[in-house]
Amino acid sequence: MASPLRGTHHCVGLANSVADMVFRVLQNRCAAGGGNISAADLEAARAQVSTTIAGSYSFFDKNHQRCNAASASTAPDYFQQDTILGALLSLCGQKPVRSAFTAQINRFGPIWLDQFFGGLADFVRKNVSATADERLMKIYAALAIKLGWNMSLEALFKEDATLRILRECTMPFLIPNAAAALAAPVSDVVSDFIAAKRNIPKPDLSKVTEQEMKNFLTYLPPQLQLVIPRLAQPPKAATA
Repeated sequence: MASPLRGTHHCVGLANSVADMVFRVLQNRCAAGGGNISAADLEAARAQVSTTIAGSYSFFDKNHQRCNAASASTAPDYFQQDTILGALLSLCGQKPVRSAFTAQINRFGPIWLDQFFGGLADFVRKNVSATADERLMKIYAALAIKLGWNMSLEALFKEDATLRILRECTMPFLIPNAAAALAAPVSDVVSDFIAAKRNIPKPDLSKVTEQEMKNFLTYLPPQLQLVIPRLAQPPKAATA
């Protein structure tokens, strides 16, 4: 079973569970008789509370941030505006990245993988879609209300709206000559991102070479077409 991921969905899940507990007590009291509140009244009140919770994402998010600061949590925090796109891209490219960057993964482990996909997301937001993070966070907020602490990256990934954004973000990597045309610029952005995260100078083994990136971009399209359904046909050519 996967370890729980940090996120506002835990606060939302707790709020829904407490509300359910309170209304179960009230329902039991009503069923026992002697009260003036009907079952229909309780159902209407519970629906109103659910609507209030659904409209209070920012309140729960602020409390989630306070809890993280107080507990010094080190669990993965993928459901933030600066991490959510990279986390979802990692679900699209695990096999290609492990084939292309064996040395880095063997030496630096899962942390490096998060940094790599964070860098890939940085390239996407700078060159493909500047609004992807914001739109993904809106999908996450709505799904967090629905799933509570059962929220997962996989559940978010399966949403049609998420898949549409990921198709948009990955389309440049599907053009026929993408590996040759994009290897250098993508490598530069990803290396700079990794260097900033690891606070390291150039050159360093943890960063990526143009040839390694070319290999990754060569392996990536078949995986994208496999994991993102109904992928539209890409443009005919890329520009260097």
